[in-house]
Amino acid sequence: MLLRNVQLRSRPAIRDRFAQVFAGIRRAAPAGPPFHRLEPDEPAEQLLGDGAAVVTIHLRNEARVARRTLRAVAELDAVVVPSGSCAAMMRLHWPQLFAGDRDAALAARVAPRVFELSQYLVCELGAPPIGSHTGRAVAYHDSCHMLRELRLHDPPRRLLAAVADLHELPRSDRCCGFGGAFAVRYPDVSTAMADDKLATAQAAGADTVVSADPGCIMHIEGRASRTGAPVKVVHLASVLADAL
Repeated sequence: MLLRNVQLRSRPAIRDRFAQVFAGIRRAAPAGPPFHRLEPDEPAEQLLGDGAAVVTIHLRNEARVARRTLRAVAELDAVVVPSGSCAAMMRLHWPQLFAGDRDAALAARVAPRVFELSQYLVCELGAPPIGSHTGRAVAYHDSCHMLRELRLHDPPRRLLAAVADLHELPRSDRCCGFGGAFAVRYPDVSTAMADDKLATAQAAGADTVVSADPGCIMHIEGRASRTGAPVKVVHLASVLADAL
């Protein structure tokens, strides 16, 4: 089994925490499948082909950008992505994006082998023990693509409940307000939605908001920084890595 981190535009800190989680799993189960982190080459830093790009870029250009990632991961047994929106794009929309294209068959083969991080750990590996309880009080925010397209509700919660005190976030399925171009077109609405997310987390007794989508994290974290909200906003991989 091979690991490919394809969230090339996520912040280095998330990529590092992501790799730490798999290193911990490898130590806990040395007889298990090998994992390999493939570092992107310099040109690939500018590619991925996620949902936001589909909204703002012509589909022909989107396919051109996504093609490089598709071919880079073509021979891997599993592609594990620390982003629900990117996993949804690759797993669900690549076959449509490449329909009628010379790489249509390749996209159809690769798509089922793409997994979001918690999906892979829980559904494919059976939720292996990640580490010890951290004592953190966390609330999980469901990102739109991960919940509505990938239908992933329980896997991240199952992982978090094993290493932290999980407080269910009121209206956890409500968008944080980022939505790519949405935040640009409707900044006041976008800001209010992020502020509501922070307020509900505090009301739920959580000191940390956890999500599995870097876009949501960037947006909510930005509002927390600007408003001085006493809430940390981190990626799921960060909480799991802290438990190692």
